[in-house]
Amino acid sequence: MTLAPFATRPLTPSIRKEGEPSARALVLGVAAIWLFTSLILLWMSYDRVAGLVLWDADDYLRFQQVRDWLAGQSFFDVRQYRLDPPAGVAMHWSRLVDLPLAGLILLLQPVLGMVWAERIAILVVPLITLGGAFAAITLMTARLAGRRAALAAAMLAAMTPLLLFHDLPMRIDHHGWQTMFGLFAVASCFDRRALRGGILAGVAMALWLAISLEGLPMAIAIAAVLALRFVLADADQDAFFRFRAFALSLGSAGLLLFAATHDAGAWQQTYCDAFGPAWFGPFALAPLMLGLALPLVAGGGAAPRLALLFMAGGLGAALTALVAPLCLHGPFAALDPVTRHYWYDNVVEGLPIWRQALDTQLGLALFPPIGLIGTLLAWRGATTRTAARNWLMMFALGLASFGLALLVQRAGGFAHALGLPGAGWLLTRGLATVDGWRRALLRVPASVALLLLVSPVGEAAVTQWARWLAGSEAEKPKPREPLACGPRCDLFGGINQLPRSYILAGLDVTPSLLVSTPHSYAGSGHHRGLAGIRRVIDSFIGHPDVAHRIMRDGGMGYVLIDPTGGEAILYSEAAPNGLMARLVAGRPPAWLKPVPLETSSFRMWRRVE
Repeated sequence: MTLAPFATRPLTPSIRKEGEPSARALVLGVAAIWLFTSLILLWMSYDRVAGLVLWDADDYLRFQQVRDWLAGQSFFDVRQYRLDPPAGVAMHWSRLVDLPLAGLILLLQPVLGMVWAERIAILVVPLITLGGAFAAITLMTARLAGRRAALAAAMLAAMTPLLLFHDLPMRIDHHGWQTMFGLFAVASCFDRRALRGGILAGVAMALWLAISLEGLPMAIAIAAVLALRFVLADADQDAFFRFRAFALSLGSAGLLLFAATHDAGAWQQTYCDAFGPAWFGPFALAPLMLGLALPLVAGGGAAPRLALLFMAGGLGAALTALVAPLCLHGPFAALDPVTRHYWYDNVVEGLPIWRQALDTQLGLALFPPIGLIGTLLAWRGATTRTAARNWLMMFALGLASFGLALLVQRAGGFAHALGLPGAGWLLTRGLATVDGWRRALLRVPASVALLLLVSPVGEAAVTQWARWLAGSEAEKPKPREPLACGPRCDLFGGINQLPRSYILAGLDVTPSLLVSTPHSYAGSGHHRGLAGIRRVIDSFIGHPDVAHRIMRDGGMGYVLIDPTGGEAILYSEAAPNGLMARLVAGRPPAWLKPVPLETSSFRMWRRVE
C-alpha cells in the first residue's frame, strides 16, 4: 500500500436525501428534545433540592470533594481527611469531574450565595453531560444512517431510563461523563475524516480512562475494532490514518491528562484502580510505540501488522506485570473475604445480571438486542462498502458493550446508548413502510406498536409488568431509601449540635453525613479505605466488646445508625447478637448512652468508659 502524506482525502460534499432534515433542523430538533427532557428531569428532582438529597453515596462524596477543594484543599490532593482520620482516605477520583462543578459554583456564588450556587451547579452539570450524550448519539447515528434516523435515535434516547439515570439532576458522580466521552469516542470512529476521527476518538477515550478505569473494557474493544479494520484493509488508507491517529492521541493525551491532574509524587504510586504508572504500559507507551511503528508495516500484508499489534500489546502487559503485578488481577484483588461479602458483593451496580432482581434483569437485557438486530439489518442493506464496514464495526462495539452490561450492571446505560443507532434505523425504516399503507386506520396503531417494540418504552412496560407479577415481594419488609425524611424531619439537626467528633456509622450513610455534618467518620464504601471499611463491619457484626475496643483505640466518641436502612438489616440478619442487631432492637451495651435526636430518624449513642 502506498501511503499518502499524513492527511486524509478531501470530502465530497454530501447530498441531502429526500425527506432528510437539514443540519440546522436536526440540531434544533435534538436541542428541543434535550430541553424538554431536562425540564421533566428537573421536575422529578424538585423534592430533593431543598433537603440536598442526592442519589447515592458517590454523589455525596463527590460533592464533599468539591467543597473541600473550594475550601482550600490542593487541586492535586483528593484525599478525604474526614474519613478514617487522622490520615484520611486517598480517593481514586479525578479532578476532571470536579472542574465544571467548582467552576459553576464560583461563577454563581457572588450573585446567588453559596447555598443556591451549589444547588444550581449540581442540578445543571448532569444535564450538560446529558446534552453531550444526546449530541454524540445524534452524531454517531447521522454518520451511520442519516439525519432522519439520527433524530429518531435522539428521541429514543430521551426514553432510555438507564441512560437518563446517569445524568439525572444531582447525579454528579462520574458516570455521566464516562458515558458522554465513550459515546463521542464511538462516534469518532465513523468520522468521514479519518485523521480527525482517530484523534478525537483517542482523546475521548483518554478522558474516559482518566476519569475512571471502568472504561478499560470498551477502550480495548474500540482499539481492537480499529486495529482489525486496519489489519484487514489491503488498500484502505483511511483505516491506517484513523488507527494511527487513535493510538498516538490515546497515548499522548493519557500522559498529558495524568500530568495535568497529579503532582510529582503520583508518578511514583502504582494504584491499580486509576490510570497512572501501573497502566502506562498498555494505555500510553504501547499505543505510542504502535502509532510510531505502524508505517513500517502499513505496506505489508496482515501477518506483519498482526505481529506488530501483538508485540505492542505484549510489551504493555509486560510493563504492567513488572511495575504493578497485582493489577493484572483487577483493582479489587486485595479485598479480604469479609469485606467482599459484607460490602463489595452488595454493591448492586457492580453485580452481574444473574444477581439482579427480575425487573433489573429485564431492564438490562431487553433493549440492546433490538439495537443489535437493527444494526445487522442495516449492515445487510448497506449500499456501499464503507457503510457496510461501519455498521459491522457498530455491531461489534454494541455486542461488546452488551456483554459488559450483563457482567456489570452499571455498564447498562452505555450498552443501551450504543443500541440507539440500530433502533433509530429500525424505527425510521418501519415508519416509512407503515406510511405507505393504503388504509389510514391501520397506520396509527401500527406506528404506535412499532414505537413500543423498537424503543425502550416497550422495555419499561415489560419491566413494570414483571414488577406487578412479583407483587408479593412488595409485601416483604424492605429497607427504605437511605436518608428519606418527612417534611418535619430534620435528619442532621441534633447531630450538628454536638462538638466535632469522630463517629462510628454505617458505610452507606457516611458520605451524606460528611456533606451535612462537620464530624469525621470511621469509613465509607470506597475501596481504598479498606482498613476503615473492615473496622466498621467488625464493629457492627462483632460482639459489642469488639466494637468497644475498636472505638476506644480509634478515639471514636459516638455510634450513629440508620435503623431501617439496608446496611442495618444486613448486619442484623448476619449477626443477631452483634452490636448492630442490639442497637436496632433497643438493647445497647452498658458502655453506650443514648443521645436524643428528637427530629431525626437516626439513632445515636455516646461511648462512655
